[in-house]
Amino acid sequence: MTVITIEGRLGAGGPDLGRMVAKEMNLDFVDRLMLADIAKRVGATVTALADQESRVPTLANRFAQAIQRMLHRSAVAGMGGDPYFGPGIEQLLARPYSDMQEAPHTSAEEVDEQHFIDTAAEVISDLANIGNVVLLGRGGAAILHDNPVVLRVGVVAKMEDRIRRVQQQMRLESPEHAEALIQRTDLAQHRYFERAFDSSPIDPFLYHFMWNTSDVSIEYAKQVTIDAAKAMSEKGLQWAESTFAQSELTSE
Repeated sequence: MTVITIEGRLGAGGPDLGRMVAKEMNLDFVDRLMLADIAKRVGATVTALADQESRVPTLANRFAQAIQRMLHRSAVAGMGGDPYFGPGIEQLLARPYSDMQEAPHTSAEEVDEQHFIDTAAEVISDLANIGNVVLLGRGGAAILHDNPVVLRVGVVAKMEDRIRRVQQQMRLESPEHAEALIQRTDLAQHRYFERAFDSSPIDPFLYHFMWNTSDVSIEYAKQVTIDAAKAMSEKGLQWAESTFAQSELTSE
């Protein structure tokens, strides 16, 4: 099972790296928009999976089945309730970091922000349990920091390179517009990490390694990330086998 988290500054090339790694390793790639799409499809699927199965993408179908199993376990345990697939979940998961630029002004806004943080953490954890996925953003490295089978990758770049990439990809009128967007997003991303994880998105201790795409090509970063992910998967398999062996000895 392979799970990779990629967290990057806007314009540093994280999405490009994630898609390239996912394509070469035949993994699912999940960013915030894909999360929203999955949530929307799962919301329609949880109650009628059999009817929808042929029309639901592979990842959404696997995720829906995992959620069904989780809900079933909760019901058996007497917990009940749907942990996060309520009304508007797709809008919640699609929120960009820039929506969190300012601190909450009211208790209602604070509750809404905490709901967003809790929801993102729960969804990211479930996707990691399903496995074979590249997870972009949403603090995946912090959420899955203690999971021994997850490879955590950070991506940064010099401001001038970020401005050029953002202006080109988003077709903005000027470098000044791109720089203003980057600054707003950096502030919001930092506030999100501080609020959710008491950390920073560029804290090197969150990651196994960080790429500076101003100094190395994304193609090179892709290949080394793939090699590291394969090594991590082998390590995870050994860890799982060791854990199973220990549990067998304990039960005897």
